Order: sequence, then C-alpha cells, then structure tokens
Amino acid sequence: MEKYDFIVLGAGLAGLSFAKRMTENGYSVLLLEKEGQVGGISRTIRKNGFYLDFCAHRFHSNNKDLLNEVLSLPGLKMYKHIKKSRIYMFNKYLKYPFEIQNLLRAMPVTKSFLSGISFGLNLVTKVFRKKRIRSYKDWFIHFYGKRLYDVMCYPYTSKIWRTDPADIAADWADQRFQGENMAKLLKRIIKKIVTLDFSKYSIEDDSLAPDGGIFYYPLKGIQELPDALNSFSIKNGAKTICSAVVKKISRKSRTVSYSHNGRTFTKKYGTLISTIPLHAYYSLQDRKDRKFEETLSSLKYMDIIFVYAFLNRKNISNDHWLYFPDKEIIFNRAVEFRNWSPKMCPEGKTSVCFDVTAYEDDEIWSMSDKEISDRVLEDAYGVDYLKRGEVYSTLVYRLKYAYPFYDLDYQENLDKVVHFLEDEHSYLLGRTGIFRYNNADNSIEMAFELADNFLKKKDKKSIYKYEIRNFSY
Repeated sequence: MEKYDFIVLGAGLAGLSFAKRMTENGYSVLLLEKEGQVGGISRTIRKNGFYLDFCAHRFHSNNKDLLNEVLSLPGLKMYKHIKKSRIYMFNKYLKYPFEIQNLLRAMPVTKSFLSGISFGLNLVTKVFRKKRIRSYKDWFIHFYGKRLYDVMCYPYTSKIWRTDPADIAADWADQRFQGENMAKLLKRIIKKIVTLDFSKYSIEDDSLAPDGGIFYYPLKGIQELPDALNSFSIKNGAKTICSAVVKKISRKSRTVSYSHNGRTFTKKYGTLISTIPLHAYYSLQDRKDRKFEETLSSLKYMDIIFVYAFLNRKNISNDHWLYFPDKEIIFNRAVEFRNWSPKMCPEGKTSVCFDVTAYEDDEIWSMSDKEISDRVLEDAYGVDYLKRGEVYSTLVYRLKYAYPFYDLDYQENLDKVVHFLEDEHSYLLGRTGIFRYNNADNSIEMAFELADNFLKKKDKKSIYKYEIRNFSY
C-alpha cells in the first residue's frame, strides 16, 4: 500500500501552504480535494467570459516574510491596490472603515450629537471601569459606547450572523479587529467635528472612497494564488487529486480511503492533516463517541449564497466593495470585480457579487435561485446601486461552511472537540478545519507554523493555540 508522510484533506490555502512547506523540505504529501479545483473558499469560477470570486478575496499581510514568500511564488503575479470600500447608512454612501466623525456627520443631527457625547463619555469612563467582556456587544460598548453600538454594531452584526451580538463571543472581535488607538481617534474627532456636513453622499463621490489600505490581487481572480501554491508543491513531488471523495479514515491503521473517477483507493499516512469541516471529518472516522457528538453539534458554521449580476455597463463605482447593514436589504456586501482587475470582465461589461449569509435550515437558504436573485436585484435598485434594465443575467452559487460561528460557549466546546480529534498522528488546520475565523494570510501563516513544528521536531505540534503575529486589516 502506498504511503505518504502527510495526507492533507482539503486543498484550500491552508492545506496547500502546508504542502508547500513540507515538500520543499523533502517530505511526501498527498492532497485530497473534493471540488474540481484547488483553492477552497479562495476559488475563481468562469462564466461567459467573466472571472468570479466568492465575494471579496484580497491578499494582504503585515508579516513581511510571509508576504514576500507569497509574492515570489513562481508563476504568480499580484498587483498592488489601494483598498476602496464604502458602507450604505442613513441613505448615504460613507467611507469605510469610517472615521467616527464621518459617521457622525452623516447621522441625523440629534442622533449624531447624542452618539458623539456617548463616545466621548465612554472614552473617559472606561479607564475607571472594570473590564468585563464576554460578548461582542460587551467588547464594542467598552471601546465605543452604547449609542454607537446601536448604530454601528447591532444592525450589521445581527444581520450577518442572524443573531444578537450579545450572543456572539468577544473572541470574534479580538480576532477580526485590534481595537483603535483611542488617543489618535480622539484627536481626529476634535479636529474634524467642527466641519459638520449633512449633505447627501452619492455612489459617484470618489472623495469618500479610498481609505489607504494596501492589498495584492492577480489579474484573473484569486484562483491564481492557490494554483501557484499547488504548482510549487507538485514540482517538489506532491500529488494533488481533485474530485476526490474521502470515504473512510482509520486512525488505528493510519489509512485514508477515497474514491476518484469511479475507483476506490486506500493510502497510508504518517500524519493526517484535516482542513475540512469538523463535522465532516468526524463522520469519516472509525472512532465514535456519543457524548462527543453532543459537544460537536454545538459548533456550527455560517453558509453563504452568492448572487452574481452581469451588466451591460463599463462599471458601477470605483469601490472594491460596499457594505449594506440595513436589515431590509437582503445582501451584506457588493463586490465589483472590474475594479479588482479589468481582465475579469469582457470589454464594456462588468459584474458584481452580492453575498447573503444564511443557515441551511432557514428560509433564505430554501429560496429558489430565481427568488433570491430577484430579491437581491430589487434591493440593489432600491439603494440606487444598480439601474433597471442594465442586468442581463444572474448566477446563484451556494457555499456551505463559509464562516465558523462563535457563540458564547464555543471555546469550551472547541477545546473538547480538538482534544478528541487530534492525536500524535492527526492535526487540524485552517479556517474551516480548526474553526478559526482567519484571513487568507493568517491561514497561510498558520499552515507554515504547523509545518515548521514538524520540521523543528517540536513535541507539541498542534497550532490550535495559534496567535496572529502581525494583524492586517
């Protein structure tokens, strides 16, 4: 029976990055991917001359070594962009991430005044308060105050996750945001608050768009990144099998059985690396435990529906993406791919991806493709983002296990799950595989760290306690 030093389940960025590091150091790696192409969430699909990502997939990192390693991958050409994004609030398109004073200017006068007072008082009083933070609501109010929580946090967060921020763990905020330097923020507010301007902002207003964030992106979709990682590993001896369906994992004999092109294969491994959803990974194992299954069932993932609209129009705006926190608008974000690269759209046309978060058992997920695309377009017309008559086609794509959901008890339950699933020959990795809300660079960094633990022959190899070294916005 053929044996590999490592078998990796899932060929997303984490699995591919782990394979890169191990194969360039002489280890044999087999990657098994159920989809027809590598990349996981960082995939690009083709449709009628368009290149379509799964919404926004920019690459950026404050880890300079990692950034240089990725940008120097053979065959990969990434171009620098200055991030442009906006948020639609109070019937206005505001720069995002907005400075507080930008938001206050856009609010109705009374709400703006009260929110500003609340923010200022919170800055003063939080120094003397005991820091009791368990939920995302606690976290946000601690930094920004109650009134801004009601305006900035509650609407969008509850819309995306379909739950109250009071029921989301504060860990989610700590991983996604690093808090702001309040001294600098206060100086900006004092300096600019005197220039209150309550004029209406439009989608054509370029002055509000750039926020200075740098990121890198290929010409024809994010797919070029996982393809480059995969090509590098293959040249170093890795074997990648797409459209492979894993059937069974035996931890006792250290084997993986999978089907491919109508045939079933069984391979031995020295170490197994799983980047697939925790529930799917457990279902494949020969070791079962009813009490564990109860714990595992408490962990859940958020699914996403992507609605792509194809337009007879050169472009809609100059934004890379826009946020829509209003609960009456079904989609959360709009991403226009031509602004990422003109090569992603045919001449004279553009495309936009709207993302709609859902769970498999709720009413949004059960809507037909036509129902959800019609609703998305109507809402886009309602906020003057699209114009009637310019959309000539749509495409709906449903993606499961997109985001790990952090409820208040997730950490305790996840500790038990990882303890059960990991052993000296089995490790979890990646956003989906280890239930960690990562950016792309963090998933790559995490994979390199796990690989380095093997290369340095560390006793504790698990990267479950991985900490982001250089947070990148």
